[in-house]
Amino acid sequence: MENQHNSKLLTLLLIGLAVFIQQSSVIAGVNVSIADFITLLILVYLLFFANHLLKANHFLQFFIILYTYRMIITLCLLFFDDLIFITVKEVLASTVKYAFVVIYFYLGMIIFKLGNSKKVIVTSYIISSVTIGLFCIIAGLNKSPLLMKLLYFDEIRSKGLMNDPNYFAMTQIITLVLAYKYIHNYIFKVLACGILLWSLNTTGSKTAFIILIVLAIYFFIKKLFSRNAVSVVSMLVIMLILLCFTFYNINYYLFQLSDLDALPSLDRMASIFEEGFASLNDSGSERSVVWINAISVIKYTLGFGVGLVDYVHIGSQINGILLVAHNTYLQIFAEWGILFGALFIIFMLYLLFELFRFNISG
Repeated sequence: MENQHNSKLLTLLLIGLAVFIQQSSVIAGVNVSIADFITLLILVYLLFFANHLLKANHFLQFFIILYTYRMIITLCLLFFDDLIFITVKEVLASTVKYAFVVIYFYLGMIIFKLGNSKKVIVTSYIISSVTIGLFCIIAGLNKSPLLMKLLYFDEIRSKGLMNDPNYFAMTQIITLVLAYKYIHNYIFKVLACGILLWSLNTTGSKTAFIILIVLAIYFFIKKLFSRNAVSVVSMLVIMLILLCFTFYNINYYLFQLSDLDALPSLDRMASIFEEGFASLNDSGSERSVVWINAISVIKYTLGFGVGLVDYVHIGSQINGILLVAHNTYLQIFAEWGILFGALFIIFMLYLLFELFRFNISG
């Protein structure tokens, strides 16, 4: 009976984690999510009921060494850099954020070893994400003040329960992949993927649009070179239709990008075709500015990283730019240093390679 009670408690915690990992708010300048508190509860649960899974593996050792390194860099900046002003509050805030990063990664590595946790998390994540996406679509259509205030970043771009449209778009793309892979009922799969694609359109995220194009190309190539005759023929037919549409559009102007003006969020996403690199800096995007700022921060610290000093703080001190890098890799290099950033990315690529190898082997 006690084991059943513990199992139900874990299931509730996992459902909560799957739902609220898609929620984030800025409080006192820090991104905070209800999922953060749920991860702590799961960690406490594991300490009491599954402590055999909590082992100091190479992953934890890496992050402990990295924290020690970042603390040393912080002390070096404190004693030898006259430009950067460092406060104890700033170091503590960075430490807390770093600790949650470690906890999320660590739980991600061990949580699927617990019974049917994979099914619980994936199912809850898909259902909640599709539901959030559906409400974003409804809000965009009827402009309900309550839903717009809750789910939209501005009048055009939805953000779901996140604090940024791009973050929300990433959660929807993850769900799109999971829905395609794990929903076996064809009708439900098409319905879920349709809702997710529509809700992605409401985000107006150019980054998400580029990722969708890459995923579409990957899917097309995978199907084209599969041994399934139906898949190959289907892809060839789709290719032929697209080529015909492109040919007629070039000659008869059936469709132009200017026609998207009636759909501002989609027009924003499609601007990458019309404006190219210039689209990185329009409609609120300042990618080139923040990327150059990140490179400047890396150069300023000689590639050793900013330690536990807040990245935005250093960027504002050096260049007067109070923005994050909008590039995960650049920000990792800027915060962790080139050495540890490179090691972490190599490890991520290794995991990706292992995942591909696992999928190929069945």
